[in-house]
Amino acid sequence: MEGLRKEDLFDFKNPLVPPENPIGDEFVSIHCVSDCSIYRVPRSMREGYEKAFSPRFVSLGPFHHRIKDLQALGHKESYFTDFVRVSKLSAQGLFEFVKGREEAIRECYAEKIELESNDLARCILVDSVFIIEILLKNRDRSLVGKNDRIFKKPWLIHDIKFDILKVENQIPFAIIEDLLALHQSTRNSDDERLSLGVLTHEFFKLHLGGITEIGDDFSKVSSMNSSHFVSALRNYNLPSVTPSRPKKVIKSLATPSVMELSQAGVKFQVGSGKSLFDVRFSNGTLEIPKLNIYFGADVLLRNLIGFERCNCLENYINDYIIFIGLLVHCPEDVEMLVEEGIIRISTWDSKEVFALIKSLVKGARFIPDDFYFSGLCTELNEYYRIPWHRWKAMLKRDYFNSPWSIISVVAAVVLLLLTLVQTVFSVISK
Repeated sequence: MEGLRKEDLFDFKNPLVPPENPIGDEFVSIHCVSDCSIYRVPRSMREGYEKAFSPRFVSLGPFHHRIKDLQALGHKESYFTDFVRVSKLSAQGLFEFVKGREEAIRECYAEKIELESNDLARCILVDSVFIIEILLKNRDRSLVGKNDRIFKKPWLIHDIKFDILKVENQIPFAIIEDLLALHQSTRNSDDERLSLGVLTHEFFKLHLGGITEIGDDFSKVSSMNSSHFVSALRNYNLPSVTPSRPKKVIKSLATPSVMELSQAGVKFQVGSGKSLFDVRFSNGTLEIPKLNIYFGADVLLRNLIGFERCNCLENYINDYIIFIGLLVHCPEDVEMLVEEGIIRISTWDSKEVFALIKSLVKGARFIPDDFYFSGLCTELNEYYRIPWHRWKAMLKRDYFNSPWSIISVVAAVVLLLLTLVQTVFSVISK
């Protein structure tokens, strides 16, 4: 089989698809392969955090393809066999299908791919099929065989999930969507047809690696203009309303901390918005949507920021991290946000979360003219600078924080008034 040699792909001793059932030439790609959107993270962001950006178990796509320890060939071979058997598509036909999109695929990657034409087609085909099988088996566990090497070892699927979150380890959605469509087209008309958006939602809806709750609208939102998995997760976490240019530009990063704002009478509440950016400050109450800091959240956040740095004009996730960093000056600030339910943690403690946020801030960029939270930071600073707010908060905290304190204050005031009246009458009587 030209271009799909036994020693380069897999050994199909018993062809699973008869030659008369290849992919027909009439099948035209139903999706456009996106422009450049897959990058190597800049060295300045990688230093000290290599594990957050490089795959640890399996390479996907060409960037880490030559690292033997990341090939996972046994797993990929098994899943490729399952894909061909169920879809009844020929391996050669699939290979030619992907190879026909070589030029568009190369354009998706920010650097020159050194793989030869056939090698690149094999790499993209096998890795795309591997991802599709992961998504299908994750949603329908009846597809998982008794000797499955991944889903029968729960820790392994977690490692793979983290690798899929890394921007250097991406495959264009368009190719995955086309291969998934081919797979679905061979099934009975009564079978459920699953979109990549639905499968991705099922895969990421658990908290692992999530920074917000993954809602049922993820499949719709994530598929809009998304070029790969990291792009989809960023799109899902974008502001629900596109902001206008900040009216007030802050020239430097200086905002009162959570503890300082609390001492000035600011109340903290969990925001009801779905987006991380639905932060509201009104009448002394700061509403912040829930932020999940679970195991793997650091991987997701670093790769979202890295993807923005390389690909996006708007640095929304970058700005969000800076804003949270402005609020937390010490672990006690984190602890207060945890107590209010704004930050949810699992295996982390307040000191670890504080260290994570500060390390993320170091890799972020502050651009005054385009900082998303400029207006909000200005409001918080103005509120904090009014002395009356701190005095009022101090009175409530020190003298009106319990019924007994209120009774004591009232009694003291009454006693003071009685003393004053007695003094006045004494003066008059003389």
